[in-house]
Amino acid sequence: MKDDFYRSFEDRHRGSRDVINERLNVYLPFVDSLSKYYPNEPVLDLGCGRGEWLELMLEKCFAPFGVDLDDGMLDECRERGLPAHKGDAIAFLKGLPNESQVVVSAFHVVEHITFEQLQSVVSESLRVLKPGGLLIMETPNPENISVGTRSFYLDPTHQRPIPDLLLSFVAEYYGFARVKTLRLQENKSLKKSNSLSLVDVLTGVSPDYAVIAQKAASDDVMHMTSQPFEKDYGVTLNELAATYDLQISKKIEQAESVAQAANAQLYAVLASRSWQITKPLRWCGLQARRLRDEGFVSRAKALVKKIGRPVVKRAMEFVNARPVLRKNIIELINRLGLYERIRRRYWILQGKTHKVSPLVIGRSFVNEFSDLSPRARQIYADLKIEIKKYKENC
Repeated sequence: MKDDFYRSFEDRHRGSRDVINERLNVYLPFVDSLSKYYPNEPVLDLGCGRGEWLELMLEKCFAPFGVDLDDGMLDECRERGLPAHKGDAIAFLKGLPNESQVVVSAFHVVEHITFEQLQSVVSESLRVLKPGGLLIMETPNPENISVGTRSFYLDPTHQRPIPDLLLSFVAEYYGFARVKTLRLQENKSLKKSNSLSLVDVLTGVSPDYAVIAQKAASDDVMHMTSQPFEKDYGVTLNELAATYDLQISKKIEQAESVAQAANAQLYAVLASRSWQITKPLRWCGLQARRLRDEGFVSRAKALVKKIGRPVVKRAMEFVNARPVLRKNIIELINRLGLYERIRRRYWILQGKTHKVSPLVIGRSFVNEFSDLSPRARQIYADLKIEIKKYKENC
């Protein structure tokens, strides 16, 4: 890359120097035991970048050397006085003598090269390592769905994601005696979490992993360096998915338990005496709501308005044709104090505002209904005569 682009890119998206130093501490248990057998011996860092690993190896009393192609990254090594060289890392590796290195490291390098170059790195590292020496290869972990589908492609120099099973197989194939996969940089709280979310499953798997391969050595050396290889590191997708499934199953069981308790309470209410006693009231209420929902009330009101006028008219004709019945009804209405109300309702039904009582029939009343049929007018005339006779007899 030109200028300091890649150095600036690494600073922002990989992490600060302090962050990377802290992450690299995970490898120290693997190299600490080797320092006893190979004090002040050389170690090689391929793609050394800003030189964080070189600093750690100096602290552990090794003789580190770094190789990188990017001048911007190497500037920081030069500023700190770290032993680094600009050049092709694989070519430099091929030029080293047999069994000359204690450690060969490649932190976030293998995803930048072709598969054939990766094979060369592994096979040449086996050649140049001392017995018991280590090859360390760290790379983004495509098992993390967010990394494999998004963040991996943020770096324009990345070639393709490398699954951990492939990288470990390459090391085994070329003859390393012991191969260990370390999953790295995950949120430590996820393993103990009791409330994983789907986002945790998709993004919580260790975002990086490393394959550490050890060259065969004497039994004493292999035994002395075995302890770090026996531990488990990081979080796998299967582990997170299994934990998430288990938590979902528990939530379903809890929901079923709550539902069963609610059903038991419901059955107890349904079997109670008060529920049986109030059954008729609930039935009436249900029917009323059903009639309301079906628009029965509004249809009934419309029907009453439609048939009300002719019914009232015929009822009045019937009553006025029978003087005795008429007299009794008038007396009953007066006693009940309903006369004025009935009178107003009658005239409203007739569409009139006349103030004369519907039960007092006179000429003006008949004239008001001049639009009636001849038979109706004859009935009103007969009623008038009968009313007059009634008043004279009274």
